[in-house]
Amino acid sequence: MAGRHYLTKPEINALYFATYKMERPRGWDGPLPVGRYWRAALVVFFNYGVDTGTVWPSTPAHEPILWRHVIWDRQSPDRQAKEQSPWGWLFYRRVKTGKAFYRPMNRVVHAHLRGLMPDDPRPDAPVFLGGGARPNARFQLLCGLAGIKPRFDVETGKEEPWELKDLRKTCATYHDEHVPESSVEILGHSVGGITYRHYAHRAPLAFRAIMTLPQPSAFSTILRGNDGECPCCRRRFADAA
Repeated sequence: MAGRHYLTKPEINALYFATYKMERPRGWDGPLPVGRYWRAALVVFFNYGVDTGTVWPSTPAHEPILWRHVIWDRQSPDRQAKEQSPWGWLFYRRVKTGKAFYRPMNRVVHAHLRGLMPDDPRPDAPVFLGGGARPNARFQLLCGLAGIKPRFDVETGKEEPWELKDLRKTCATYHDEHVPESSVEILGHSVGGITYRHYAHRAPLAFRAIMTLPQPSAFSTILRGNDGECPCCRRRFADAA
């Protein structure tokens, strides 16, 4: 599709399984294979449309998601929230505005973050490792492993590499397809549209959208006990340990 600025679900599935092919970065001393962090990051990008710096900070000004930001209780830390999530909650801030969000974890997000959690996580330790100094460069290598072609820019007439910010657009696309206009609240956009102002309570809209969002099929392999297996032949991937 000419001018498409979001990734399709088949492409996201390809990215997810391509993480098993990611090479160990030079000097890597992480407790888990780097691909496992990237799989969880893809899940978080897809569901919440977070900024790249919220996952992998590239400047001291970025506040990444830390283990103290992952809340496993049903009740939200936000006292104004009436909803309860059986899978817990996630806190993060937007990089550009500093706006704080308390978002419910759905089953897929919960499973992937549980899969990253150390036995005794330090509260101020980052949840996501493996982004390196240039996360976008690593993402473009992942796109190559997944066989995803560069996107076409209709304005310039040139092909351009996919960037992590395109996952934010992907999140918006699928949330709006599922629950119209929900992406405005989920992504934290400032709007003044008449239609959107008709929603008296925006947080419940975001809650419903996140908890019911149809997921790419690859994300659910961890729930079925098939995590680490090729979907075609069921052979174990190299980094599936």
